[in-house]
Amino acid sequence: MSDEEEDISEYGVSVISIAGQSKHDCGYCKGTDTSISFGIWAHSLTCLDYQDLIDRGWRRSGKYCYKPDLEKSCCPQYTIRLNATQFSITKSQKKVLNKFNRYVKGDFKETSAGKKPANYVQVKSLREIVHASEVQEENAHKLKIELEPASFTKEKFELYCKYQISVHHDAKDELSESGFKRFLVDTPLKMDKESNYGSFHQKYIMDGKLIALAVIDILPKCISSVYFIYDPEFSFLGLGKYSVFREISLVQEYHERFEDLKYYYMGFYIHSCPKMNYKGQYAPSDLLDPVSYEWHPIEEFKKKLETEKFVTFSKKEASGCPPGWLNPKKLTEKDFEDVYVLVGDGKIAPVIYIVKFNSSSSFKKNITDYVCSVGLELAHKMILC
Repeated sequence: MSDEEEDISEYGVSVISIAGQSKHDCGYCKGTDTSISFGIWAHSLTCLDYQDLIDRGWRRSGKYCYKPDLEKSCCPQYTIRLNATQFSITKSQKKVLNKFNRYVKGDFKETSAGKKPANYVQVKSLREIVHASEVQEENAHKLKIELEPASFTKEKFELYCKYQISVHHDAKDELSESGFKRFLVDTPLKMDKESNYGSFHQKYIMDGKLIALAVIDILPKCISSVYFIYDPEFSFLGLGKYSVFREISLVQEYHERFEDLKYYYMGFYIHSCPKMNYKGQYAPSDLLDPVSYEWHPIEEFKKKLETEKFVTFSKKEASGCPPGWLNPKKLTEKDFEDVYVLVGDGKIAPVIYIVKFNSSSSFKKNITDYVCSVGLELAHKMILC
């Protein structure tokens, strides 16, 4: 971020650059150039603005934010959220937690069907089960869960490498500290010290060793899961599933302080991909309508997704644009007057007064695409550079 961008961001505004439309190979169906999205680089982003972006189908990877084109992409990615205040854990999900807790306590023997372990304690809530492994002094293993602002350490990077090589089969020479920082440490989110919103690392420390790391964003209405890595040596504990319950529990704890913060966002749901559709197992979950940006129960979506790849419950306007975009033909000069760009010396000006806006059709189209993709409210709040 330049000095000028940093000065502007200190006023509590978001500063972004337009990346534009892109095509990439799909990591799910392995299609070539079949994953289509529109992107922006966020140099600085308020937590409220990012909340509004993800509620319009956006997601971040480091400082890059992107909005998939669900209609043209091979594997449509629907934003999914869970109401953590209404979450009810199932018997099979509870087994994941009990297995982890038994390991920490040193009682890891599988019990016969229908038989409770000798040290079984009846608990009523998710939070009680989640924290049960932390309160016993006589535990065989010492578990610590620490939440801290996203930061780089050698220990985190080494864990990342072990995970990527073992689970995703990345080549060792393809992994670098700079790549790790860009992906899981760097964030555009401005830390809100009063509310404790921002980007965080939740560390899982067993017997003094970092065995897992959750990357999360804490926002005004939700906790958004960014990524999760774990030590493959502990894969038998089902840490990926266990982390979901930890994060749901964290939402419940934050909800006691902030009434509006009650949702857990797990990123994108892809109905055709088992690695992504498991997210629908946590109830009650909703998917975001890609056109109206209204939330609908996932069960309603699933009925349609069995026969349709692209699903919306509202009428899509024939504008030639990706679903959910504003119709560029309906934008007025007044709409662009309130779109501001950084012009130098920490000063901003309406984009319509930039010479290129009127002399370059490609520049004007780039600005128009940006406004249509983020919507007028965000386009009028965020500063272009």
